[in-house]
Amino acid sequence: MYKSLMLVAVALLFSSCVENCKNPNLFENEFYKLAINKENGAIEAIEKNGKNMIVLDNAKAALFEINFLDRNQGGKMIKVNSNSAKVCEIKQSNGKISIAYSGFEGYDFTALVTVDVSEDSPFMNWNIEIENNTPYLMDYIDFPNVVVPNDLVATGGDSRLFWPAQEGVVVEDMEVRETGVRKYRPIEHPYMLGWIGLYPSSAQMQFMAYYAPKASLYMATHDDAAHVKGIEYCKAGENGIKLEYHLFTEGVGKGTYTLPYDVVLGTFDGDWYDAADIYRDWSESSKIPRPAKLVDNKNLPDWYFDSPVVVTYPVRGEHDTNDGTMPPNALYPYTNALPILENLGGAFDSKVMSLLMHWEGSAPWAPPYVWPPYGGTENFDKFVKGLHDKGNYIGLYASGMGYTIQSYTDTTYNKTKEFNELGLESIMKKAPNGEYSEVNVCASPVFLRGQRFGYDMCPANQFVTDVVLGEVTKMVEKGDVDYIQYFDQNLGGSSYACYDTKHGHPYGPGAWQASAMDKLYKALMPVLKASKRKALLGCEAAAAEPFMPYLLFNDNRAAINFTFGTPVPAYQYVNHEYLNGFMGNQNSFEMAIDLEKSPLNMMQRLTLAFVSGDMFTVVLRGNGDMIESWNSNWDYPIPNQMHMKTLINNLNAWRKKAGLDYIVTGRMQKPLEFEGTNAIPMLTKPAGLPINFQSVLTSNWQSQNGRNAQFFANYLAEAQEITIDVSALKDVKIHYDANNATGTNAEDGKITIKIPALSAVMLSYLK
Repeated sequence: MYKSLMLVAVALLFSSCVENCKNPNLFENEFYKLAINKENGAIEAIEKNGKNMIVLDNAKAALFEINFLDRNQGGKMIKVNSNSAKVCEIKQSNGKISIAYSGFEGYDFTALVTVDVSEDSPFMNWNIEIENNTPYLMDYIDFPNVVVPNDLVATGGDSRLFWPAQEGVVVEDMEVRETGVRKYRPIEHPYMLGWIGLYPSSAQMQFMAYYAPKASLYMATHDDAAHVKGIEYCKAGENGIKLEYHLFTEGVGKGTYTLPYDVVLGTFDGDWYDAADIYRDWSESSKIPRPAKLVDNKNLPDWYFDSPVVVTYPVRGEHDTNDGTMPPNALYPYTNALPILENLGGAFDSKVMSLLMHWEGSAPWAPPYVWPPYGGTENFDKFVKGLHDKGNYIGLYASGMGYTIQSYTDTTYNKTKEFNELGLESIMKKAPNGEYSEVNVCASPVFLRGQRFGYDMCPANQFVTDVVLGEVTKMVEKGDVDYIQYFDQNLGGSSYACYDTKHGHPYGPGAWQASAMDKLYKALMPVLKASKRKALLGCEAAAAEPFMPYLLFNDNRAAINFTFGTPVPAYQYVNHEYLNGFMGNQNSFEMAIDLEKSPLNMMQRLTLAFVSGDMFTVVLRGNGDMIESWNSNWDYPIPNQMHMKTLINNLNAWRKKAGLDYIVTGRMQKPLEFEGTNAIPMLTKPAGLPINFQSVLTSNWQSQNGRNAQFFANYLAEAQEITIDVSALKDVKIHYDANNATGTNAEDGKITIKIPALSAVMLSYLK
């Protein structure tokens, strides 16, 4: 008995020694090896299959940086990082690594980083706790510092980077952004809006990935409470790319702050689809609000499942000119467009939705007031009736929650008197120093001559809800509209940062913004649901996660991503069975891509929209021709009209008929691999760098009854052949005709499929 007890005691002692005496800055399981620098706590290695996915220089970098704000000095930024700590103590015990920092010279705070690790998981959960005894407020924590190698394919490597902004983009060449029009800027005041990685806004989701054939790294914040984050990427040193997370803390001051969610790092095999699978699994088990699946959503209008083609154009001017006048064009009066829209509908063999720009009775893009329509309601009403009589639809653009004092597109519009009399300065979003925020959506100081001069309203004020509710009510009750893209320029349906605590919210960006917008959307829903047309509400870019239940049809912005890399439908992969979007007005595409050297770009973008599950959009100039993007000069050469019409006709037939259960209401899956495509890159301007594009685009969908279908879309004016191995699949059928829901049985093994010009083929099967 005594001997047995001694053996047990020795075993326990040995086990304790193994646990507590092993190197505290190393952890290894079957999925990865983690190495932490013993001097400063920085991540030295996350290794899988012999590949270290962290650049060696990262060992010298700070694991975190805190951006403090000094309110006594007008919100002056004070940045302190972990490398300035005199003490860095690392311990490891019971599946947890702790890194304690203290002794920050001149700054009275301590930090404790914890990393939860597990023997049987590829993921590790990072968190940070700050004990703040400084007189400063915390704006954000840059944490954890992860720098991956710049061995992207453009450098001769085999790696790629996924970034979630604008529904998702794959980056193969860092120079595309470095030489383009949307260069990296750190997400902090004043750069807190625009086409950047701001969540929940233009970045609708929270995960990034660095992936290669040998090993891949997943990085995400698993946060279901909509805390604001900057999710960005940028060059780091000579050989690195930083996956940057700025985690905003709502201006917390003295006391203990613990990050209310984890930053998840983990290894996986595969590409962005596999990373999206990880994120989708988490998000669907989280408290992120979701609408009902489309097949179960009884609040949707019938047109949602009939896939009308969105046709957008201005009725005043050509595009966003700012010479102070905006005269009507050939598409005004409104009824002038009816024959054009009817002809397009016939060419597409589809219903159309006219989505008007520059229609507002205030001035073009002059929020928040829009009603009545320019020129009054008489001809507008005839136009709407003419659309509805033919089974078509009407939508209206607006500009969200800006407040226009002076329009530059129509200088007759001025609201200075109302602004002063109602004391509206008090409801505008403010900068950290308490003054007006320096950067406002589409609003510029007088000397810069933007679309308008004004400010952005903070949604925490009741005035904002009252005004928006009033305008939306007029549009659905008096305008009889089907769709309102009211939150244009409120990307993802979000608001922008405000530091004015007099509004009743914390100092700076935070979860309060989503709560304020949620309250606003809840006020709008009864009016929309009670409307005769069951009108839907939308925003610019896909709806960010917290706002999906309210914004069920949105102006997706894959076109923006050509300034970064190749757009991919990651948002649709995660969310498509809950809501669909349309491909958007292609704003600023012409700024990114050399149109002359990329002659197939319009066909490529239409096909990308189709395989992404988006409804089509075409943009018109005054004579009814389809042009390449909103803001394209009307005198420029136009894309091949017949090819566009044929492609839209053929592809939209799949959405309306045999493919509806898949590409409209289905759940996206990772595509089956196939052979036979060629690269047809677009070229950026001014650098002429290639954006990867294949001659056949594809996507795979699972219907709600469990059957799969993969679409192969050909945007070329000649047929293409692909080969695919179907030997592992069951009940394989090939559908060449969108009207044929039955299809023809496929042979077993490796088969060849001929895809007709300007068309698509559907392969359906069971796994």
